[in-house]
Amino acid sequence: MKLFLAAIEPASFDLRDIIQFPGPRHNPLGPWIALYPPLYNHWANSTQIAIWVLSPPSVDGSLVLTSLSFRLPVFVLDLAIAIILYYLAKRMASAVEGRLACLVWFANPLCFFGIELLGVPDIAATFLVTVALALLLSRRAVLGGAVLGIAIWFKFYPFLLLPPVLLYAHSHGISRRSKFAVLCFSLLGLVSYLSWTYTSDFFFLTNYTPLTQPLPFIAGAGTVNSATFVLIFFYCLLGVFAKKTKDLIAMLLPALLVYYAVSNPYPQYLIWAMPLMALDIALVNRSRSLLFVIFNALSFAQWIFTSSAFLTPSSYSLLLFSLAGVSSGFLLSESYSYTLLMPIVSSSFFAVVLFYALDVGRSWFNVASEGQKL
Repeated sequence: MKLFLAAIEPASFDLRDIIQFPGPRHNPLGPWIALYPPLYNHWANSTQIAIWVLSPPSVDGSLVLTSLSFRLPVFVLDLAIAIILYYLAKRMASAVEGRLACLVWFANPLCFFGIELLGVPDIAATFLVTVALALLLSRRAVLGGAVLGIAIWFKFYPFLLLPPVLLYAHSHGISRRSKFAVLCFSLLGLVSYLSWTYTSDFFFLTNYTPLTQPLPFIAGAGTVNSATFVLIFFYCLLGVFAKKTKDLIAMLLPALLVYYAVSNPYPQYLIWAMPLMALDIALVNRSRSLLFVIFNALSFAQWIFTSSAFLTPSSYSLLLFSLAGVSSGFLLSESYSYTLLMPIVSSSFFAVVLFYALDVGRSWFNVASEGQKL
C-alpha cells in the first residue's frame, strides 16, 4: 500500500525544492540531496519532471516510475528501521514486544506521510540514529558514536542527542576514551554538516527549511532565540536528576519532545522521535499508548491546517476542498478554518508534547522503575 500510494503521489513541496535546488549557488547541499540528481539528470527529462511536480502521475507509466524512484530509498530506510526496532525489542523483551514496536513505527500513518510521501532526508538521519541507539544499547559506544556523527552530517537534530548520550555512557561506566571518541565523532559530524550548508551568504545558515534545517537556535542576524535557553536548562535538569538513570530512552526522548515544545516543527520532524516512542510503548510503559494516539491525531490536525507543510501543492488544495464540503456548516472557508482551529490545535499539540516529556521524565526520579529494561 505504501509503495502504491508513493507511486501515484505528485512531488511534495520538499521534493520539488530538491529538484529545483541544483545550481552554482546551492551546490553541494549535503549527502542526501546529492543522491537525487542522477534520478532526473540521466533518464528523466525536464518536461517529465515539470508534469510530475504539477499533476498526479497516475495516468503515465514513466511518471509513476519517476515518483516511485524518488521515494524508493526512503521506503527502504523506513522498512530498515522497522526491522531494527523488531530485533531490538525482541532482544530486550520478547517477540511480542518486537512486533508491537515494529507496528507502532511501520503502520503509523504519520510516518507514512512524513517519509514516503514527502521523501525528505529526515528518514536517513532517523535511521542512523536508530542504528546508533542499537549500538549504544549493545555497549558499542565508539561505533555508535561514529554512526551518530554520520547522522549529524545528514541533519542537525542528532546533535541535540549528544548530551543525553554522553550522560548515558557515563552512567553505564563506559571508559573516558570511548566517551571522548563519541564526542569527537559528533563534532566531526557537525563540522561536516556546516561545511555543506555554508555558502558565500553567511545568513543562509539561519534559514530554516525542511531540506537543510540549519542551526535552529539562530534567528535573523545572529540573534539567539529562546529555544537555546530552554534546551540548555533542560540539559542541566537532565544532568542533575537523570545522572543515575539507566534508561537510554528516558534520556533521549524528552530531549526531542522539549525541542518540539519550544519550536514550531515541520510535520516530517515528528518522525525523529517515533522510533523512541515505539520502544517506549513496547518496552517501558504501555499506558502511554493513549497519549501517543493523541499526539498523532493532533499532529495530523496541525498538518492539515498548515498549508506550507502539507503533502503536495495539488493534494493540499484537494483536501481543503473536501474538508470544506464535508463540514460546510461549520468551516465556511479555508481562511476561517485556519483562524478558528489552528490556534486550538497548535496549543493542544504543544501541551500534549510537554506532558509526554514530563511523563517520560518521571522515570528519572525512580531508578528502579520498569524503564530499567533498557
